Amino acid sequence: MPTHDVTRVIESAVGERQVLRVTYAALDGTTATIEVEPLAIRFNKSKHRVLWVWSRRHGHVEELLWDGIEGAVPTGENFAPRPWIEPES
Repeated sequence: MPTHDVTRVIESAVGERQVLRVTYAALDGTTATIEVEPLAIRFNKSKHRVLWVWSRRHGHVEELLWDGIEGAVPTGENFAPRPWIEPES
């Protein structure tokens, strides 16, 4: 789960459309650092807090479980508004 400081970085990046480098622990125990365009912070149907992102690696919208986020650092790059439809979680 992200610290308070990391949460503030994510919230700011969503509002300012800043690209983030996110360190994420997957459910299988592996950890990865991925570069994403953060779109929104929401709760999914299972009532888990999630970060919706555009994955630059995979080229589509992905859901990151909030509890798996270990860190987030802005890359210094901004991204253009991206039209997207909020997925049915």
